[in-house]
Amino acid sequence: MPNWIRYITLSIILLILKPSIGIAQYYLFKNNEPINVDISFLKHSIESFPKQSFFNVLKVVNRSNRTETFTLNFTTPQGWQVIGLAQQEITIAPLDSMIIPLRVSIGSKVRGDIGYSVIASISDNRGNTFKNEYCFVKIPRQKNLKIKILSRNEFLDQRTNMSKFIIGINNQGNREELVSFLFESDPQLGVGPADQNQYSSEIVVQPFSDTTVTYTVKLTDKSELEKKNYKVNSKISTVDTSYSSTIWFQKLDSKFVNFIPFTQKPLVAELYLQGVLQGEKKPNVAAFLTGDVLLKKNNDVYFYYRNFSSSKEENWYKYNRMYIGTNINKFQVEVGDIYRNIEGANLGRGAFLAYNGNPLTIEFLGSKNQRIEEYNLGTQILLKANNNLSFRTGFTYNKNTYQSYESKLFLVGSNFALAKKHRFNTLFSYNLLSQSIDNVNQHKEFGSLLGYNSSLGPIKTQFLFRYGSQFYIGQNRGRINVNLVSTYTINPFHKLIVKYFVSQDNSSKIESDTISSDITNIKSIYRLEYGYTVNPSIYLYAGPAIENGGWKNSPPSTPEYNFKVRNYQGIFGVRVRLGSQSTTLNTQILLSKSYVTDYPNRPYFIGQLFLPDSLVGHRDVFSYKYLTLSLRTKTWGIFGAFTSGPKTIFEQQNYFFNSRQTRHIRFMPFWESFVYKNILLLSANVSYNNDLISHSSYLNITGQAYWYLPKDWRLHLLGVYSLQHRTDQKESLLSYQTLYFEVGIRKEFNFQQPRVKYYNVTLVFFKDFNGNHIQESNEPGIKNVLVTLSREQDRTQGNIPGEVTSIELLSDNLGIVSLEKIPNGVYTIDFNPVGQDAGSFSKALDQLTLNVDKNNVFYIPFTEKNKVFGKIILNRSRLSGLGKLDLSNVRITATDSKGRTYSSLSDKNGDFVLYAPITDQYTVNINNIFYENFDLRQNSFKVQFNGYKQFEVNFVFDEKIRRINFSPSTQDNQLANVLQIRRTNLRGYVKDANSLTPIRSRVNLVNTKTNTVLSSMYSSSQTGEYNIAFMADDNYLLEVLADGYWYHSENLNLNQVTTFLNVTKDIMLKPISIGSKIELNIQFDINKTELKPEAVAELNRLLRLLKDNENIKIEVQGHSDDLETLSNAQISEDRAKKVARYLIENGFSNLQIRGFGNTVPVASNDTEQGRSLNRRVEIEVVSK
Repeated sequence: MPNWIRYITLSIILLILKPSIGIAQYYLFKNNEPINVDISFLKHSIESFPKQSFFNVLKVVNRSNRTETFTLNFTTPQGWQVIGLAQQEITIAPLDSMIIPLRVSIGSKVRGDIGYSVIASISDNRGNTFKNEYCFVKIPRQKNLKIKILSRNEFLDQRTNMSKFIIGINNQGNREELVSFLFESDPQLGVGPADQNQYSSEIVVQPFSDTTVTYTVKLTDKSELEKKNYKVNSKISTVDTSYSSTIWFQKLDSKFVNFIPFTQKPLVAELYLQGVLQGEKKPNVAAFLTGDVLLKKNNDVYFYYRNFSSSKEENWYKYNRMYIGTNINKFQVEVGDIYRNIEGANLGRGAFLAYNGNPLTIEFLGSKNQRIEEYNLGTQILLKANNNLSFRTGFTYNKNTYQSYESKLFLVGSNFALAKKHRFNTLFSYNLLSQSIDNVNQHKEFGSLLGYNSSLGPIKTQFLFRYGSQFYIGQNRGRINVNLVSTYTINPFHKLIVKYFVSQDNSSKIESDTISSDITNIKSIYRLEYGYTVNPSIYLYAGPAIENGGWKNSPPSTPEYNFKVRNYQGIFGVRVRLGSQSTTLNTQILLSKSYVTDYPNRPYFIGQLFLPDSLVGHRDVFSYKYLTLSLRTKTWGIFGAFTSGPKTIFEQQNYFFNSRQTRHIRFMPFWESFVYKNILLLSANVSYNNDLISHSSYLNITGQAYWYLPKDWRLHLLGVYSLQHRTDQKESLLSYQTLYFEVGIRKEFNFQQPRVKYYNVTLVFFKDFNGNHIQESNEPGIKNVLVTLSREQDRTQGNIPGEVTSIELLSDNLGIVSLEKIPNGVYTIDFNPVGQDAGSFSKALDQLTLNVDKNNVFYIPFTEKNKVFGKIILNRSRLSGLGKLDLSNVRITATDSKGRTYSSLSDKNGDFVLYAPITDQYTVNINNIFYENFDLRQNSFKVQFNGYKQFEVNFVFDEKIRRINFSPSTQDNQLANVLQIRRTNLRGYVKDANSLTPIRSRVNLVNTKTNTVLSSMYSSSQTGEYNIAFMADDNYLLEVLADGYWYHSENLNLNQVTTFLNVTKDIMLKPISIGSKIELNIQFDINKTELKPEAVAELNRLLRLLKDNENIKIEVQGHSDDLETLSNAQISEDRAKKVARYLIENGFSNLQIRGFGNTVPVASNDTEQGRSLNRRVEIEVVSK
């Protein structure tokens, strides 16, 4: 019978007798049955952050009644990492379930506002995936955008007048950022490709990236030659923030010409011919001479001469002003025309003597006024007690033979302050006058002055009162003046101003010892003004005013008569700054209603006519309008005015008596500017007045030219054209015109003075190719070198005209900076290239000190950066136990032939680059820090930069050969004096305890007996790996330190018995954050609080960390075990106090203390080993 028939028969029999066996065989041979397994995540959605890890649980349920075996895969986004196994084979019993934990570390550069999927999939043994499950990880948006203007101070190129500024943008957030820029520049600048005063742009910055944006700036308006600083206001905005800043641009010259006031030069001469080109008429000659010879220690001799347009040579002495004087120490002597006023008329030709001490000043003068035959004597004493108190007293004597009077005047005054907010100025004078006036020979006259200033919070007040009696021989003769201005500032935008002014001026005319006329001009103003500052460029003001004006005539031979007018006014005005701060627009409107309040008694006789009352009644009320407009820029301006109606008291009197109307226009433009560099200055002024009622006009045109020539010569040309039109009584038009020319020449002499001498200095910055510090013909200059020059002060030298305190210049295209007429002395010069022209060249000297004692040229070299580069190479032994060595921060030094040194440090890979600025021979050597374990093949190299600018130098170290003694046998141990050597290799990884990311840290092996570091290294910043090899012992401690983390320390109890032992120990460091803790590696005996000697090293480690984090506040927490707590409940707090006392005594006191007893155990209290672990002290961060 065939075998296959036997098998079929047997199977049928078994199926009938044992059905279960048949079913089992069915399942045994059926391989394509689908796996019935479900998977699901415990959390479907999780929120987490970059550089962190998250935890989830995958539940696996076998819903079939058979054991299932499959492959589980976890798939994460790119850059994420599954901590543990990302793929594993799972076997699960029938109808069973299991929990699989999942921890995933999120990458560092993950975009925010996105949900990422983590996929769990299971596949069969053929690789077919039959089940997927997702959980979503939401990464919130993290914003970390930094925007920085790389330089806020730039310089405009002298040739192109252009510059640029760069903005750096660093987006370390996890979303792209839209950044908008808005720039507003001064009117003279243009920003962007179209040179606009207002320019905007925007840029999108991708996450985890940085970029720079460059903008160009150009000086488009060069008319303001004196303006050196320009600004661009920037506003940088994102979706939720805004940032404003100002970028400054300087326009610096390469040439500095020192300005010395002509009043302090030894000689200035000027000659004018006035009225030239006027036919046969001989022009007048005006001469001007002045000078100041500067002697040492602030002494000097000065002189002055000016004649008053003399056509005759004999008048050059009589009609002029001239004097000569000197200052010697504290004394001043002056002889000639004395233009000094003590009180009264003291002008004339004579002498002046003064003692200028501190606090006392005494003055004497005596003079004769040749024109009016008057003799003057005077003296004055000034005493200044301090800045808040001074006194003044004096006496003057005047004798006038022309007007036949003799005057003696006594004065006293003071200047003082009260409470630093009130300041007073007073002057009182008593005048004895001998003069026959209306049959009275002796007169007692008086004069006074009172000034007051105060600042009381928002109210500021100024007051001035001046008085002089009718015949007073002084400045205020016959005058009463009161002037009050008080300002109340309500807030920065609103203010009120009160103005009050009164003036009475009595001009009595005396003829033949009799008052021939006595007229008093009267004027008073009451004004209230409200001011409103709309913005920094616009100011509005308005307010009412009352103005009284008139005159009073008291002639001795006719009846007294008066004329007075009261004007009720309304004033409106605005002041505007247009664009540049030097452009202003002012306009004002004044409207007035006027009433004649007093006039001569009627009927009044005028010539041969009487003024009827009826005519007077029609003209005692009138109005006028006055409008002004003023526009002023730095180089030109215009003033215009329109008057309609009688405005002045003279016009009002004319209208009242003669019905004469008033309506006129005034127009005055002007212009002044240099038209050629700073050499040719032109100016023009026009004055035009037109009386629309009388049909008369007046035009005056003035033009001037100043031509500044070399060596302080100057030519001056003046031309004036006048044209007048008027109509006579017959309505005929009459015209008059004149033409006037004047020419002058001026020379300022710059002789060297005894006190100070002036010289010209030139600085040349150049590329020194051969390093000899001498500019050769093939060595070009360097443009755009910023030079700051300052002169060292010499107090013994005295006051120096044209003192140079600090000057900033920029070298031109040839690398030249020139300085003209700078005072002699020692100068310090700082210089730095601000452009790209220096290239690979650098300063040969950091700072320069020059002694300027003659005209000189100084050559300042820039030398090319010669480069030495190389690497530190360590040849390691195959039997090396030193682990990974840190090659960073090893110093390499180059020394030139003159002993000057230049150095650099190596990086973590041992690479270094060193720049030597001077072309010379150098000796290059290394600081050998590996000498204990390595031999250096060559310690120094000779490098000659003679055409070659780069040299490679490598320092090669060979590890020293070490002897290794293997572990002895039993027989060898019996031999005497044989030392057994055991070596331990300790390796592991240092990671963040939260994110599990690698940490670069310092790993130290410490001998606890001597508390010394036996070996030290840095863990890898990429992987966190460390490796230390050492000789085995029982007294070692492992110490791990990293910035921003709690340190880790633990005793190494290795119990090594073999010759070689490889130990792996991973370290998890906790970040220093609020709530984080560290357990101190301190052991306490039972019922003891004393600190053991080995605890001191642990506390010192803690102190170093706390002092590096000064703002941290900690809590010292003590703990105890169960047994000791029963006998002493306070022992945990006492342990905390012991540790706290040590910290306080060693300089750290920002802490608090707390005892927990046995409430927070870390181990079981059932064994002594567990209880010893519970006897501990912990440190917790309370605040940072």
